[in-house]
Amino acid sequence: MRPHSTEWYKRLSTLQAGYFFPWQSNLAPGNGEDAYVTLVKAHLGPAVDLLDVACGHGKQTLQFGRACRSALGYDIIPSYIEMAEAAAQVQAIKHVRFVCYDSSIPANNGRATIPAKDDSFDLLVCSKGPFHWVEDARRVAREGATMIMLIPDTLPMPPWGHLLPQSLQWTVGTDPNWARASIEPRLNKSGVKLHSWWSFDVPEHFTDMRQLYVRLTWGRTPDEVPTYEEVAPALATIFAEHASRDGVMLRHRRHLWKAVVEK
Repeated sequence: MRPHSTEWYKRLSTLQAGYFFPWQSNLAPGNGEDAYVTLVKAHLGPAVDLLDVACGHGKQTLQFGRACRSALGYDIIPSYIEMAEAAAQVQAIKHVRFVCYDSSIPANNGRATIPAKDDSFDLLVCSKGPFHWVEDARRVAREGATMIMLIPDTLPMPPWGHLLPQSLQWTVGTDPNWARASIEPRLNKSGVKLHSWWSFDVPEHFTDMRQLYVRLTWGRTPDEVPTYEEVAPALATIFAEHASRDGVMLRHRRHLWKAVVEK
């Protein structure tokens, strides 16, 4: 199952309560996750109406929404939306709403459909969500609105990957421009021009074997992967032969883009 696909997210919702990274690691500065948050915050304000696409359990929607006039987050996963609504109630945030909705093309008679009226938002954001929403973004965006999206890239096989059991090894695509090649045609179809594109590739270090195991098995069911005890000897070899003083390294790759809507 392809990571970050709709099917993958649906399964992940049965494995953990909410969307989050369940491992502990040291992520280098200058990474895409931090850059996304910084860029979004630069566009927030008391006169801004915000849309958060594929909002997960709403943690960032509530964080960003505090600085906005209003915010709407939607996601396809019912349990995520239930968690988001509960969090909004606990935090007494009344100007942030959540909707469980499938905006995909197959679910909407051949066209992507965002659950909102025309000209509703000044800022549209999406962190690690699907691409189809871009095709309906112009309709719900006001003139001059900003669109921002963070895209996870494939994880390259590390030099020590061959030491892992076969079920924990993986292959990656060879086209470094796959994300932009998918996003730009959707923007063009909507009549929206790409403003900026950034790519990030930084190290993520693990100092604990069990935390690395959690990372390598994330989003997979127990019957798909060997147990930690079965993998521990291989992980011990990896740490013995490939760890620096910072730990064992994986690459952390993200793409970030911004577009401005002109009516």
